Amino acid sequence: MKIHKAYQFRLYPNEEQIALIHKTFGCTRFVYNYCLDLKRNNKYLTKFDLIKELPGLKKDYSFLKEVDSCSLQNAITDLMVGFGLFEKGFGGYPKFKKKGVKESFRTSFVTSSYKGTVYENIKVDLKRRVIELPKLKEVKIRGYRNLDKLPGRILNATIKEIGIRFYVSVCVEEEIKLPEKTTNKAVGIDIGVKNLVVTSNKEYYGNPRYLDKYERKIKRLQQELSRKIKGSKNYIKSKKKLEEVYRKLKNARKKTVEKIVKQITAHHDIIIAEKLQVKKMLENKNNHKHLRKEIASATFSEIIRILKYKCNWLNKIFIQVNPYYASSQICSRCGNKNELMKNIRIR
Repeated sequence: MKIHKAYQFRLYPNEEQIALIHKTFGCTRFVYNYCLDLKRNNKYLTKFDLIKELPGLKKDYSFLKEVDSCSLQNAITDLMVGFGLFEKGFGGYPKFKKKGVKESFRTSFVTSSYKGTVYENIKVDLKRRVIELPKLKEVKIRGYRNLDKLPGRILNATIKEIGIRFYVSVCVEEEIKLPEKTTNKAVGIDIGVKNLVVTSNKEYYGNPRYLDKYERKIKRLQQELSRKIKGSKNYIKSKKKLEEVYRKLKNARKKTVEKIVKQITAHHDIIIAEKLQVKKMLENKNNHKHLRKEIASATFSEIIRILKYKCNWLNKIFIQVNPYYASSQICSRCGNKNELMKNIRIR
């Protein structure tokens, strides 16, 4: 089975490369906003109509020639994906991008051959610990010390800045063999706030509540940021400090979720979970504000997301139960339904 898998490395660019990365962020943002403005005035414009605007833009704005051309085309692709999701009802109307907010760009893998020599614009050498990217050339990287080379065919690379760090995610098309089912055991899991996951086998995976650990620091840095003049050098420094704390919080949560999912999928071949409506839970005004904060911090959606693709890769069966099915009111042995069990205290 072929899958798309991303390998993320930390980048160590020099000063010239950092300047070019920031310039690419600005150019892709400029193209995205320019095409969004065109699309707002003429909704019938297609992706290819917008890409045809690039040669004219490069004549009017010469700084666009200094960055990778694939990154500019991918900015238009991302815009059209946003419009596609909006039309299907999965997201809001695309908005203009702002400087300093989720800065990233993506470049596509391009290969060609001339006189028997094959040329590739993205190369990853894990022995020398370098990655070759368009315009940036060779950049030092760190990560995946247990790999000698990337398995599969490279599709694209995404460069992003988080706080004071730079990262590159290399997406590859990888061929994997589905393992045979080993246990044929089924398990039901309940996702909650007190314990992140409780299984039908009475296994409890507690909630570390990482937000409590970082909340005071986040609050202090937010106050510090609010006192700075927006756009000043001190404002940018404070913002990067805040982004660094959010990065640590995100990584701590992700590590816990992946550890839980690994243990569940290792011992069961059939996993059943409720299809949670997290958005409605957060919008429910009957829930106390502290409960809503706990729900947002518990990463319910992330647990389900990782479970889905892990089960797909490991040849497991993952089933989601309709949220309106009265699972907590029906006895698992005799099938008797007791509506009094809606009360959590009685349950």
